[in-house]
Amino acid sequence: MSKAAIITLSTLGVLAIGTSLYVNHHQKKTLTANAQTSQQVLTVYTAGPKPLSDQIIHGFEAKTGIKVKSFDGTTGKILSKVKAEQGNSQADVLILASMAAGVDLQKNGQLLTYQLARAKHLNAQFKDASHQLVNYSASAVGITYNTQHIKSAPTDWSDLTTTPYRNQVTIPDPQTSGSSLDFINAYQMKHGTKLLKALQENGADIGGANKEVLDAVITGQKAAVFGGVDYMSLTAIKKGEKIGFVYPKSGTLVNPRPAMILKASRHQAAAKQFIDYLLSAKVQKQIQKSNLIPGTASDLTDPRNGETIKAYTVNWTSANAALTKNVVAFNQVFSR
Repeated sequence: MSKAAIITLSTLGVLAIGTSLYVNHHQKKTLTANAQTSQQVLTVYTAGPKPLSDQIIHGFEAKTGIKVKSFDGTTGKILSKVKAEQGNSQADVLILASMAAGVDLQKNGQLLTYQLARAKHLNAQFKDASHQLVNYSASAVGITYNTQHIKSAPTDWSDLTTTPYRNQVTIPDPQTSGSSLDFINAYQMKHGTKLLKALQENGADIGGANKEVLDAVITGQKAAVFGGVDYMSLTAIKKGEKIGFVYPKSGTLVNPRPAMILKASRHQAAAKQFIDYLLSAKVQKQIQKSNLIPGTASDLTDPRNGETIKAYTVNWTSANAALTKNVVAFNQVFSR
């Protein structure tokens, strides 16, 4: 063998050893990083529904090895908790039932920008150009009614201002219900307060959060909910409750349910993995089974029959700007 060949082989041997050491070092660093991530405890504040939230969290823990600590509450309670913790933030990820609330956090610079790979699969109406609000699911509002009190199903919002509904309509409180807050705001942007005044004159009142007003109709205390949440009503119907639910023919709000990472998160790598998981095919199927609209759905349809929901077109930046004025107007109508 020539001297040149011997030198070449020797050089290749050194390169091979060096490459092996680099690969082993790189693999060790990756394993160490993964181990550190899996040892983290990710904190998620979620507006439910709790059975779905529990299912998602357990699936994420099983897939990644990352432990999750969760707080379940209404959007109002979550926002109050986040505000109380300012300067000592505990949450990493928020999942809210109000797009307006998410836009407000975004406007205040509290959210982390993250361009996840599956964002391209989101419904066009749910995409956020800033890559901060991940609308992984949506719910719509409509009329929930007691079928023992109301024999002929209502078809539109105005039906609730007629004699059969005198003193029998309840409205979710926008101070506690994120979906009601967005609906009351979007409705007034489109129609003003005329119907709200007619409802008030017909004896409608403000109830509590979504579950409380639904329970009032289930038990027969009230005949109908103005702005009942579809997935909650449809789930109750499946359980055999004597209620019905309709999407009003004149249109309604289909409200994205945004997930977001707080900029103050101490576990941003784990938080990004969680957001990725929300858009996985597995979770999107779980969302559909929970009577919610998947964020990746191509069309906004009734979970029962696939019929298209006539949905309001909402510019959420404009909605955020109009929110305070419309909440004040709503409170004035109902003397609050």
